Amino acid sequence: MHYRSISTANGDYRAARRDFERAIAAGHRSAQVDLAMLLAQPSAGMLDLHRAVLLEEKAWKDGVTVAGFELGRLYENGVAREANPRGLLLAPDAARAWSWYQKAAAAGDPNALARLAERSIEASQPTPAQLLESFGYYAAAAERARSEDWPSEAWIGWRHQRASLARVLARAGMMPQVAHVYQDIRRRYAPPPLPAWRKLLAVIATRPAPRE
Repeated sequence: MHYRSISTANGDYRAARRDFERAIAAGHRSAQVDLAMLLAQPSAGMLDLHRAVLLEEKAWKDGVTVAGFELGRLYENGVAREANPRGLLLAPDAARAWSWYQKAAAAGDPNALARLAERSIEASQPTPAQLLESFGYYAAAAERARSEDWPSEAWIGWRHQRASLARVLARAGMMPQVAHVYQDIRRRYAPPPLPAWRKLLAVIATRPAPRE
């Protein structure tokens, strides 16, 4: 998850921009993504696509994986003029969009993993292999979100999709493949083991206080 300004929710875009600029100056790398999204939104009245892309690319280089997802979404959807939806300010670029989605997914970004899961089953009649691929991406998205302590409501839909696909694949006799994919993902995205001092603190914290 990344930095958000309360001003955005209130519709005060200029105040939000000031908040994001201050956050960036203070070293909040993910605020670059929020400012970029604001500058790429025609309704905010401060459109600057060139700077938006530069901010996203800088955030990506700084290790903010969601920047790759946002760049993918920007290139997938393009940007239309607010007053004239047919007048494009940025034309969709599918090749560039999926390149960014794949980079972000490879870096473990949950949103990008979920977008690849959607793409795997966009065909009208997806094959069992595509269903299994989608299951794997949804499972990975859910595991990454869980390991990063996202609120459950942000990723519960991916968990439901994972379960639904698992049932479909089980009916097709592919439960062994499902189990293999899921175990591999659990190993790949398992949180690192706690250091000894953290384990000791956890034990101490669970001990009852001594009676006086």
